[in-house]
Amino acid sequence: MRVVTTRLEIKPLNLEEFKAIIESRAKFERMAKCNISGFSLPDSYCAEVTEMLEKRQGLWSEKSNDYLFYTLWTMIDTDIKSIVGLFTFNGKPNAQGEVEVYFSIESPYRRKGYGYEAMRGMLKWASGSELFKRLLVEADFDNKAAMASLKKLGFKPIPVYDYEGTTGTSTKYYISTAKPKDIDSEELDFD
Repeated sequence: MRVVTTRLEIKPLNLEEFKAIIESRAKFERMAKCNISGFSLPDSYCAEVTEMLEKRQGLWSEKSNDYLFYTLWTMIDTDIKSIVGLFTFNGKPNAQGEVEVYFSIESPYRRKGYGYEAMRGMLKWASGSELFKRLLVEADFDNKAAMASLKKLGFKPIPVYDYEGTTGTSTKYYISTAKPKDIDSEELDFD
């Protein structure tokens, strides 16, 4: 399974690839025939997913798509053969069919439209599947590029409140994948 856009191949990692990238991103990049970036995954993330893998050993061997919601997805620019970003879902969709996704674009590739392109590709894929009904993304209000991209893609805000009950600096954006907005005609605008 993979999603292909103009510049990107977006792919969920199988179990072997997932274990490799946790062990060493460079090891995975060699496996994927990508340029070695020198980046690594945070130790806290590696520890968390290693624990999850121990608890859910059969997740990748089941005849279901559940692993898609627990694995790491890579965004590889096919022209330059480099990982430009990663994302993961926050587990399986809830009872309402909502699932949250966490995106990360590598610093050298930010503000070049990769996040927008990847999200647009994922929304197209999601609209053709029945894996979930609504996609949620958390973004910081101060990240103007993310705010512009989410707005262009048709995301609507859901305010997030901090523990004192006041509005925080971030917000969750959601979109329904049942009837996606026509996003093919959109142009990037990061003003």
